[in-house]
Amino acid sequence: MLGCKGSSGTGVRYKLTLATGLLECLCFAGVVFGWASLVFVLKTDGYFSDLCINATDASGQLGTDCSLQDERFSLVFTVASFMNNFLTLPNGFLYDHFGTMATRFLA
Repeated sequence: MLGCKGSSGTGVRYKLTLATGLLECLCFAGVVFGWASLVFVLKTDGYFSDLCINATDASGQLGTDCSLQDERFSLVFTVASFMNNFLTLPNGFLYDHFGTMATRFLA
């Protein structure tokens, strides 16, 4: 338990587990939850820009249609969000049976 006074190594281990867990969440889960801001940066860097095509609108103006690029970004977000939620059950099973260290190594 967290409230029990044990050896000083146990307290350090809990603090290290918390710190590395927060770092993992920032590095991996933050990508999914900060997706709206990340898409803006990815578009600026030109990811999936090969899917944009030149098109003319109703008034005859030449422009760029990037709807396929937007669809690809939506697909990436959908898969990442689904996997984040779907893998919660197996990760919980691994955590309950093998502990924190084994689950994090497998992840």
